[in-house]
Amino acid sequence: MTEVSVRMQILGFVALVLVGGLMARLWFLQGVESQREEFQAQAETNVLVKVYEEAPRGRILDRNGRVIVDNEVIEVVTLDRASIEALEADEGTEARDAMLLQLAIAISRSGRLTKVSEIEERLADLAFGRLDRVPIAEDVDSELLVFLGERGDQFPGVEVEERTVRRYPYGSLAAHLLGYVGPITREEFDQFRANSDPDDPRPKLYQLNHEIGKTGIERTFESELRGVPGVRYLEVDRTRTRVIDEREEWFQPPIPGNDVWLTIDLDLQALAEQELADGLAAARLREAPSGEPPIVASAGSIVALDPRDGSLLAMASLPTYEPAEFVNGISVAQFEELTSPENYSPVLNRAIQGTYAPASTFKAVTSLAALEEGVLGPDGIRGPLDYYRDTGSYVYSSCFEESATCVFGSPFTGVRDVNLPAALTVSSDTYFYEIAGEGFWRLSSEPDEQGERPDEGIQKWARKLGLGSLTGIQLPYERSGVVPDRDYFDEQFAAGVFSINGDSWPAGSTINLSIGQGELLVTPLQLSGVYAALANGGVIHQPNVVARIADWTGKELRSYAPRVLRELGLSDDLLSPIEEGLLGVTRQSGGTAYRVFRDASFNVWNWPVAGKTGTAQVNGKADTSLFVAYGPVREDETSPPEIVVAVVLEESGFGSQAAAPVVAGVLERVATDTVPSAQPIAMIGTAAMVSATEMGQ
Repeated sequence: MTEVSVRMQILGFVALVLVGGLMARLWFLQGVESQREEFQAQAETNVLVKVYEEAPRGRILDRNGRVIVDNEVIEVVTLDRASIEALEADEGTEARDAMLLQLAIAISRSGRLTKVSEIEERLADLAFGRLDRVPIAEDVDSELLVFLGERGDQFPGVEVEERTVRRYPYGSLAAHLLGYVGPITREEFDQFRANSDPDDPRPKLYQLNHEIGKTGIERTFESELRGVPGVRYLEVDRTRTRVIDEREEWFQPPIPGNDVWLTIDLDLQALAEQELADGLAAARLREAPSGEPPIVASAGSIVALDPRDGSLLAMASLPTYEPAEFVNGISVAQFEELTSPENYSPVLNRAIQGTYAPASTFKAVTSLAALEEGVLGPDGIRGPLDYYRDTGSYVYSSCFEESATCVFGSPFTGVRDVNLPAALTVSSDTYFYEIAGEGFWRLSSEPDEQGERPDEGIQKWARKLGLGSLTGIQLPYERSGVVPDRDYFDEQFAAGVFSINGDSWPAGSTINLSIGQGELLVTPLQLSGVYAALANGGVIHQPNVVARIADWTGKELRSYAPRVLRELGLSDDLLSPIEEGLLGVTRQSGGTAYRVFRDASFNVWNWPVAGKTGTAQVNGKADTSLFVAYGPVREDETSPPEIVVAVVLEESGFGSQAAAPVVAGVLERVATDTVPSAQPIAMIGTAAMVSATEMGQ
């Protein structure tokens, strides 16, 4: 090869390299560089957002560890808004509507009746974020899952997810105590957002489609039961409607909420509810006395306390409701039925929200006040063991003129001699009328050094025993009741409720107060607290319904010890005549509840019960029936009473006839250690099926 040829080849190769370089640069500039700019622009417009997954709530257990409220995993059909909008954009509104119709038909055929309009409402619900999967049908069966799974192209954006919901193994048992959960409101959402800790790395944040405790333990211990939501990180386009990618490596799984252990005994709770229901049913079978309003026996409540430490052992209110009805939401019509006075407001917890005149159950308070303030004693109207002649009526001796308003009658007709214990045993009204009219009313009305009026000694001791104020139990919406005095009358007069004020406080108000009538109002829980203090020597506990908190692994986080509000230091000398009278109620032939305990074959000598009946008058309605008792009453001071039970039955008649049998039924089982075991509703159903099969055989 000549030298010229070699040079020409070299020049050709160089030229080829130069042209190749130019072509490569041109491709880079036109292809890769423009693509990089496109990727960069896209990255700059994509947004990383957090989507929260609600965590399972903590469980609620009784004192023995039995689960009363649990969680259940269910299958939920969900819709992706972006997919629905894309379908409408690509194929038109008719295609979108046709798909929703077929979806509604498929769900309805599976047993969950669903309308297209309901799906539309869910899609339009602003409680769900743009990237949230909107639930359309909950707790669907496996056949629907297979049907939808095989037709993904027919139902774009439709998926089935697992979610947890509240489950109630014992049905409505302890419903008012437990409460229920429901969708968070805007006001609640804003409140929690404002109070959240900005430095908390895993806060218990809420979304508008999350649930929150509304009543009962679910509400009071919301911060404990609420779990830490899981966090998904989604990369979406700048419109925030289309998911580009999910950063699965950043996923933070939800953390279940803490478990709440209650002080209640599930077996005793079930027994109390059954006896309460039976008591109301029995009351409805009795006819009212001639000329009296009919016995409706519409509602009632029961409370059982441990007087040794203030632990709540049982609490029930009737009528009741099913907390499960609130799972996945409740309709306006259903909620109105549960709150309607015509239906006796089933959601109302009468144990802490119902206020009643305590009637003769209050005579124990009047007795204690009279002994402590000296109205009964050496310098009073008589000694506690001295006798008073009860003629069935009392005439107030300081009336300006003889009139009907000076005479205070009672159901008793005849003549009998009673001292303090006997007056409690037979429930003499006139004995206590005289304590108020001739005793307290004659004391000075001028405030003493402590600012207390001596003639308001009954009110003073009522408040010391916890009446007229909240007990502080760990439940929401408790009512305080009323202990009427001059200040109360002034407030009502200023509000235009009463026509008299404290300056013209009538003697009749104090006289009526002595037997638990008039403006005096208490809750069943407060009433049980009064008798708990009489049983334990004057210790006022703050009622406790929660024993401890544990995390989802079972590790105890905190416990709740007994909480003593005050100690009254009641001496045995003062309590002795009161307790003697209360014991006579159940075991002396003249006692107002003697026949009830005798007919129940209750051995009140082996397991002594101190109690008091009450019959409160209500204008235009049958009387409210009350009974409260504690036991066992032992002479050995090292064995204090272990239980107090208070029952209030609305429009049910005499306390000895209606309320007393309910308490006797509960205490008899406690005394003989024969409280039946509470059965989950699944087991009750199985037992019923077995029974039916046996009957068929």
